[in-house]
Amino acid sequence: MNSQDILYRRLINQQIAGEGFTEPAGLIQWMGCIRAADFAAAKWAIGNRVAGSTDKIIEDAFSEGHILRTHILQPEWHFISPVDIRWMLALTSPRLRAFNKGIYHTLGIDAAILKKSKRIIARALEKGQQTRAQLWNVLKKEHIHVDELRMGWLLMDAELDGLICSGGMEGYQFTYALLDQRAPMIQSRGREELLAELTRRYFLSRGPATVRDFSGWCGLRITDIKVGMELNKQWLASEVVDGQVYWFDPSGNVMDHPSSLLLLPALDEWTMAYSGNSFFKPMLVIDGQISGTWTAALEKNTVTIDVTTPVKVNGALQGALQRQTERYSGFLERRDVVLTLD
Repeated sequence: MNSQDILYRRLINQQIAGEGFTEPAGLIQWMGCIRAADFAAAKWAIGNRVAGSTDKIIEDAFSEGHILRTHILQPEWHFISPVDIRWMLALTSPRLRAFNKGIYHTLGIDAAILKKSKRIIARALEKGQQTRAQLWNVLKKEHIHVDELRMGWLLMDAELDGLICSGGMEGYQFTYALLDQRAPMIQSRGREELLAELTRRYFLSRGPATVRDFSGWCGLRITDIKVGMELNKQWLASEVVDGQVYWFDPSGNVMDHPSSLLLLPALDEWTMAYSGNSFFKPMLVIDGQISGTWTAALEKNTVTIDVTTPVKVNGALQGALQRQTERYSGFLERRDVVLTLD
């Protein structure tokens, strides 16, 4: 296995090459969770991996609760499956709570405020899903001091408690709902079993990858990561490439490396799942390598995509770019697409 093999195996395992899933919910469960701080970008991340999906199909799946959005693994929004949210919170929320303690102290949020705010939020959501602004007003009426920062951390604490998660969209506004109304109850499992499950999900969906990659992605202690790796020795194989040990699913198909050109969103798992490989702009990816950036300007029926790349664009690349821009336009259900190159 060489570096190009690694890139192509990742394209397959992340479902970017092949698109083995036909529904967003199945893809999210395979991936474990994916970053969703930028909601529009995260929908396109799913769109690149689910055959025939559109922005509306994914947003409907979100509003209907087939996929949820919450803070998990890291203090950032992620999409996650309703069947996975409880056990993944149980495994990772203690680490996040420890991280958040210093911020709570700085903001003047103590244990009594957290307890009272969660009681108020739960009571409000028993009546149905609520927007952030609605919950803000409820907390103010109950004499809880809120501002933009405090509100965000109070809501995150309720998420980490397994009390609330995303509700459906109300127009262009996000809402919150009680987790009990959006996700099934699950049988309790031991910590080692959960560590094994999270480790296996990561390496099957994102391998080949290093232990350092996994550590950066999940945020767990190295002692927990060692347990997860040990429990997955029967499932995973390893190989040294350029002095690094990469772990992967040995049953995966090894194929030739067909040429590929992709327009991936910012914060895509293609980069964010690997240590030292973060990229915060929409990416032009050619044969697995980041080869430029792109932006999209949306009008009523038209999307204009501007691509910036140092790569010389020949006829074949021009054709591939045109197909990708048309795919993105179709995803947004825009009739016309304009491609410009810088």
